[in-house]
Amino acid sequence: MITSVDHTAEVASLVERIERLHRVRKAVVLAYNQQLSEVQDVTNYVGDSPGLSRQAAATDAEVIVFCGVHCMA
Repeated sequence: MITSVDHTAEVASLVERIERLHRVRKAVVLAYNQQLSEVQDVTNYVGDSPGLSRQAAATDAEVIVFCGVHCMA
């Protein structure tokens, strides 16, 4: 979880890891609509829980990366 006020490096690292999973593992990337905008920018789908569940069920990707938020844990 990113908690610091100046979290630019942490966000950049997270975005890089998401992009790598998408590229290397051919993953579909889903993000909850309250996720950081930088993360939302590199995902395939952004939405609420029901919408993301439908996207996950409909994909034929072997890997699903789900970018949730802390309150979902």
